[in-house]
Amino acid sequence: MQRQEQQQLQTQQLTQDMVRRLPILEADRTAIAFQLGRLARRNPCIATGSGAVEWVADTASGFEERLFEQIEEGSGTEAQRALQKRLVLALDHRGLLPESDFVLAHRFEVDVADIEAARQALLFLEPTGIGAKNERDCQYRHAIEHDDPLVLDVFEALDAHLDDIPGRLDISVAEYERVTRIVATLPKTPLLYEGTEHVVPELEVVRRDGELVTTWFSPTLDAARIGDDREAKWWHETLEMRNATLRLVWAVIAERQRDWLDGKLVLHPLTRKEVAEQIGKHESTVGRAIQGKYVTTEGGVMAWRHFFVRASHGQSPFMVKKALAELIQQETSPLSDAALMRELARLGYTVTRRTVANYREALGFGNSRERERQLWKGGD
Repeated sequence: MQRQEQQQLQTQQLTQDMVRRLPILEADRTAIAFQLGRLARRNPCIATGSGAVEWVADTASGFEERLFEQIEEGSGTEAQRALQKRLVLALDHRGLLPESDFVLAHRFEVDVADIEAARQALLFLEPTGIGAKNERDCQYRHAIEHDDPLVLDVFEALDAHLDDIPGRLDISVAEYERVTRIVATLPKTPLLYEGTEHVVPELEVVRRDGELVTTWFSPTLDAARIGDDREAKWWHETLEMRNATLRLVWAVIAERQRDWLDGKLVLHPLTRKEVAEQIGKHESTVGRAIQGKYVTTEGGVMAWRHFFVRASHGQSPFMVKKALAELIQQETSPLSDAALMRELARLGYTVTRRTVANYREALGFGNSRERERQLWKGGD
């Protein structure tokens, strides 16, 4: 019986370790800098590399203390509060706690029931969603605290895969659609720090003395200064894996999109499947790797995902939006969305009028009447 439990534990530990590692590949520099800031606060010997993001690292340094203060203000015995603090230290870079109660109980040498109670206590802390098991669990916590009670009702109905939800909740279809849009946008992770409009690129590719020079800013840890810190060792190994994968993916992108990196506004066809085959990884791994990653190029800061385009005319959303923005900025008389659609078709971009309207709104441009009023006002 004991041997069977040990095998179960080893299997869960391996699975949970993978669950912890995969989001690191998907994470952007800001999220990783937050976690490294936490590590550095606990172990002053830890030194981060060139990928540090100072403002978020400063925010991270006091993160655990703020949670500890809330724990101290709560109820429970001293032992229970101590276990809650240990769980805080085990939170991943997203503020989630994906490891199973069984694995955590073994790590901290307590009963599973104690872990369940401690995890439940974390869920009452701010920010909302701290200690949730996964992104869906975090969204559920945000649904509970939403001002509109219908949000929780619809969330639970969707989770239960119920049919005729509007009928069951006695609401109109329009009301149901309104609430489902709110549900879909509930935060998947706790809001650990204030958002910023600043993009933090993973690397820079610029021309110097006639040559393209690549500079990486991926977060790293100095292995020589980690010591016996097991958590820091795990992060060092995981970041090494992350950065190696990012470099493999980028090498394929850079080779295919050399023209763009040289400053030409041309993108060539490229798919995630092609990249996956070239680097010997699964297509989903490539999808994770490009998520939230940016690069500074001669053509400006660009998301990695925009380098992946369909075979026809390099028709990526990025290129369509760029062409659309140029058409609107150059117009002497405001064009309707239908007219803009025809102009894009003339340039080789085949999109619907509705897509034109969506892209125009995303770029911050009003419709033709609104733009005409701006012209009458002198562009104010």
